[in-house]
Amino acid sequence: MITLQDITLRNFLSIGQVTQAVDFDKKDLTLILGENLDLGGDGARNGTGKTTLIQGLSYALFGTPINNIRKDNLVNRTNGKAMMVTLTFNVNGTNYKIERGRKPNILKFYVNDIQEKASEDQQGENKETQAAIEKVINMSADMFRHIVVLNTYSEPFLALKNNEQKDIIEQLMGITLLSEKAEVIKEMIRKSKDDIQQEDFRVKAIEEANKRVKEQIDALKRRQTLWLKKHDDDLTNLALQYDELSKINIEVELQAHKNLNVWNKQKEQQDAYNALVARSTAWQQKHDTDVSIAHKAYSLKNEYDIEAELKSWNDLKEWLHDETEQKSIATIIDTLTKNITKEKKLIDKLVREVKELEDHKCYACGQDFHDDKHLEVTLEKTTLLENTRAELVHFETQLSINQSLVTNLGNKPTPSYKTEAEAIRHSGDVSNLKKVWEDKKQESNPFSEQLNELTPIVLGPQPVTHYDTEAEAIKHSSEVANILNQIDNKSQETDPYSEQVVEMETQALQAIDFEAINKLTRTMEHQKFLLDLLTSKDSFVRKKIIDQNLSYLNARLTHYLDKIGLPHQVIFKNDLQVEITELGRELDFDNLSRGERNRLILGLSFAFRDVWESLYSPINTLFIDELIDSGLDTMGVENSLAILKDMSRRRQKSIWLVSHREELAGRVPNVLKVVKENGFTSYSNSVDIDNA
Repeated sequence: MITLQDITLRNFLSIGQVTQAVDFDKKDLTLILGENLDLGGDGARNGTGKTTLIQGLSYALFGTPINNIRKDNLVNRTNGKAMMVTLTFNVNGTNYKIERGRKPNILKFYVNDIQEKASEDQQGENKETQAAIEKVINMSADMFRHIVVLNTYSEPFLALKNNEQKDIIEQLMGITLLSEKAEVIKEMIRKSKDDIQQEDFRVKAIEEANKRVKEQIDALKRRQTLWLKKHDDDLTNLALQYDELSKINIEVELQAHKNLNVWNKQKEQQDAYNALVARSTAWQQKHDTDVSIAHKAYSLKNEYDIEAELKSWNDLKEWLHDETEQKSIATIIDTLTKNITKEKKLIDKLVREVKELEDHKCYACGQDFHDDKHLEVTLEKTTLLENTRAELVHFETQLSINQSLVTNLGNKPTPSYKTEAEAIRHSGDVSNLKKVWEDKKQESNPFSEQLNELTPIVLGPQPVTHYDTEAEAIKHSSEVANILNQIDNKSQETDPYSEQVVEMETQALQAIDFEAINKLTRTMEHQKFLLDLLTSKDSFVRKKIIDQNLSYLNARLTHYLDKIGLPHQVIFKNDLQVEITELGRELDFDNLSRGERNRLILGLSFAFRDVWESLYSPINTLFIDELIDSGLDTMGVENSLAILKDMSRRRQKSIWLVSHREELAGRVPNVLKVVKENGFTSYSNSVDIDNA
């Protein structure tokens, strides 16, 4: 049981140097009403410091106010220093006291009147002391704002982000306890890892030492093997060299080298002759090919009928000239045809006009002509008609003449060469190719004279020698003696690695025991299994906690929403998301009216508080800051008061209502008067009902 007992405040927000004290352990409803005498009193309720009490409680417990006021701004502006909040409370029979202040910074925590020690440089900001306080009350600041102090300043639960809602629900349901236990197991795992690491380091050190010893032994054995093999190979090679040298007759070897020198000179002469023959043969082959190519090129050019090609080019030029003339005649005929058509139309028009003039009528407007005007116009039109007829005759004559000039061009000649100049060059090319062919036939082999001056050599078989050079053959005798001496020395050598290998195999290697590290590894695997049970979202432990507590939360939430008069269905799903429905239609929190939202906030907080007290510890105090004032209609207020009265009566709760509704003064057993005068706030339990 958490029992908040009393709080004192000095120089905190609007509270001045005179300490104000409030007793929380009333086990009843208390209405907190304000009166601002600095604004004339008589109904002036704003700015009195009603919420200051809640701010002081949050600051005492957590070091922060319920809203975003900076800590330095919590100090009374007028006095500017010596701010102090003192809170006493009892948890399961143990008395606690918190003294927290600023300017100077102070944080003291007493357990049964004995102060918990903190270093001097951490006074007022000691994280360990704060952690000790929160461990005692077993509640975070966020949870405190949702189940102990309900106010309009804090963001409503359903207005929070999904991850923030989930954090609060997990705290509420005790899942965060799993996290705390998980931290203990994590520390055990870290200790196991360290032990395994140390043991592994010891084993690896032995393994590394043995590895180095084995590497040394292996290296020695490799060297031993190489030495033995090389020793045997050296003896074998020396014996083979001796046997090989013993087979050689040195006198015969020296004579063979003399014969080889003569043979080499003869071979040089033969190689020179053969190279000249090859060059002569290659030249002749290329010459014959060049003559054949030149003759073929000449023959191909000479076979072509160049006279016919030149005649084809003359025919083509005449054809193109005729084509140009025919195109010109066709243009003239087209123009004459158009002119004849035009003159005929004009003649027809003039004939009609002259005929009309014979009736003394104007051909244009139909009006009668006077005699002299009629004569003038008739003469004009008649003259124009005659001239037009003469022009027509001229055009028809020209047309007949040009039509007689139209002829059939026939097929267009097609020469073989692209241009006439190429055809003309053909004759010159034939002469040039013939000269090239004849000149090529007259060339003679340039190597013939040199071949005639040389005589072919018949080379016998190459003399065979054992040594490559005569000097090596001369050294033969000394090498035989040297090899015999090497064989003797090599036979006396002994293995230099045998004793070292035996000594290291018997004395340097260490035995390794893996039992300790295997036992530590099994322990850590078990710890990891336990950690997974506590932290995995799919863990049956986590699911069991959620299943057990979620049904209770939904049941209490349904209970309170029914009591408070909210018709909506609100449940928490298995994924801890909230679902709001009305008549089967899903809604968001923002879809609700202000009054509906406040009903839901109150119902949700009451349900949260029931779950919390069922899992952890009951708490005697509940603050509701202006939520009943804000948006609730008369029925909502009545339903809320009924719930609170029942809670205070049956559960012995101390419930505090911050409100502007004066009419509530007669509905609750206790009233705390908050008066602001001359800039400072004071508390009084003495209330004038007439003013309330």
